[in-house]
Amino acid sequence: MELEKIRKIYENVPFESLTQREKMLTDLLFTDRALNTEQLPNGRYRILQFSGNNFAELENTLKLLLPDFVRSNLDQQTVIESFSAESPTKSELFDIFQTLAQDMGEPVVAYIGRFVDKNQLAQNYAEEVKIFERQQTFSEYILSESLQLTKHTILQEIRKKLLENPDDQKLVKALYATNGNQSQAAKNLYVHRNTLINKIKKYEQKYGLQLIGSDLVLAYNLL
Repeated sequence: MELEKIRKIYENVPFESLTQREKMLTDLLFTDRALNTEQLPNGRYRILQFSGNNFAELENTLKLLLPDFVRSNLDQQTVIESFSAESPTKSELFDIFQTLAQDMGEPVVAYIGRFVDKNQLAQNYAEEVKIFERQQTFSEYILSESLQLTKHTILQEIRKKLLENPDDQKLVKALYATNGNQSQAAKNLYVHRNTLINKIKKYEQKYGLQLIGSDLVLAYNLL
């Protein structure tokens, strides 16, 4: 339904008036050539978006570093990654990108998408293209747009999972109360700091959000 609304917005807009990313988006919306999701096995996937002049070099490195690398698109500077227990969290990926940026001598500008079911991937990507173009994170986009929970499918899914998991709620509240201080949050939860770090990693894999900054604020406001 949301995908159809986006299609209607762009169907009468002159192609030459679009930005480069909007052209990529319309290519996805009207031809599905960008993703070819039909060829993907059933499962959960996320899309990593990049911008800059270093993608060709970065692409080869990511094939070696990502355990669940599926395929990449050089023209769109994207990578499709499938989900597994070995999938790096956002925090881990950002650490990897920082190291790669030092090796290559230029920053790695990326947007790390959320893992979603195969049949949601195209719609999810359409929104993530817009967010990346604004140079925002998902939570910054949500908070800046003041989007209502009842009107956003992804927020509904995140909130539903949170409300079904009391331990995750406690984790969010503990970190929010300590402004993200892991040592203090571990004390408040009566767990070892290493245990807390493992909980944070599992949380990131489950929700696709970090427990810092605007991601933490968004999670707390969903409780």
